[in-house]
Amino acid sequence: MYNSQPNQHSTNMIDASQLIESYRSGKRDFSQIDLKQVHLSEVDLTEIKLWRANLTEINLSFSVLHQANLSESNLIGATLWQTDLTKACLNQAQLSRAFLIRANLEQANLSQTLLNGTELRLACLRGADLRGADLSEANLSYADLRGANLIGANLDRAILTGANLAQANLSNTNLEGTILERVNLNQVILI
Repeated sequence: MYNSQPNQHSTNMIDASQLIESYRSGKRDFSQIDLKQVHLSEVDLTEIKLWRANLTEINLSFSVLHQANLSESNLIGATLWQTDLTKACLNQAQLSRAFLIRANLEQANLSQTLLNGTELRLACLRGADLRGADLSEANLSYADLRGANLIGANLDRAILTGANLAQANLSNTNLEGTILERVNLNQVILI
């Protein structure tokens, strides 16, 4: 269910200025590109395609990635603080140990994504698709998960202190060792 191996696909190297210049001239598809440890904060990359890209330890803080496609990308250790990923597709991406504090992931597709040990404090995951995602040991304190689909997700030892899970679907979700203090569980689906 959980894809545990980091992305091992071949990628092409590019730097931040090349990416921004190409994006501004209309290019949107940067699939299988290597942007490891690149600093791209405060940029608008709406609808960019970074499928199977190597984005290990990238900094995209305060950036806009509305409807971006980051499927199967490697974002291990990435910094996405206050990044806007509304309706982005991140299914089967590797986001282990990433920083998504105050990130907006409303209606994002995070199905089968590795988010173990990820910082998601105060993140907006309203209506997000987290089916089969691995959120073990993730910190979701005060996150907004209203209406999120967490069917089959792994929340083993996750921290959900103060989180809003109203109307979320937690069917077949692993909640072993999960911290659920002061959580809003209004109309949660558990079966």
